[in-house]
Amino acid sequence: MAPIKWDDISVEPLNGDHDFSDFYCVSEDLNDFIKNDARREQECMLSRTYLFLHEGSVVGFVSLSADSVLAPRLKKEDWVKKRDSNKPIYSSLPCILIGRLAVVRKRERQGIGTNILYWAVGLITNVVCKSVGCRYITVDPKKDALDLYLKSGLGFTQMEAIKAGKPETRYYINIYKLLND
Repeated sequence: MAPIKWDDISVEPLNGDHDFSDFYCVSEDLNDFIKNDARREQECMLSRTYLFLHEGSVVGFVSLSADSVLAPRLKKEDWVKKRDSNKPIYSSLPCILIGRLAVVRKRERQGIGTNILYWAVGLITNVVCKSVGCRYITVDPKKDALDLYLKSGLGFTQMEAIKAGKPETRYYINIYKLLND
């Protein structure tokens, strides 16, 4: 199967007209989300899902939600600090969660997931951050998807662990650094 060119993919917000009966990715959790939960979460204003289509078929999706992160979960160099202090200005900071991101199995390893990630970060930095305060992007990737985030070049950083000895699974981007470095 020939790879799809990114320019041949269109983006649409999820609506009631989309059919996911043929959507299948490697994660049963993500398959279940798009088929059974995404519309309800959107109706309840918990997340917004965007679909990526090629020739009318959904080849991937991303779901975004408002989020917050506690300052101690961030590396100290990523804190927004009080003037003349080494303490964070706020205990909780605004961010956007990339909650779900998937590509159909037959289109994996063609760069679509990376382009969806770049698209989502572009939407956050060019639209959300220009409309509301938002300092970070958070993700809680599945183990098999972690490389997508770490190899993206976007600067994903592992959060500080809540409990010592328990591995942390959440990652974040400091948007301010991303846009100003």
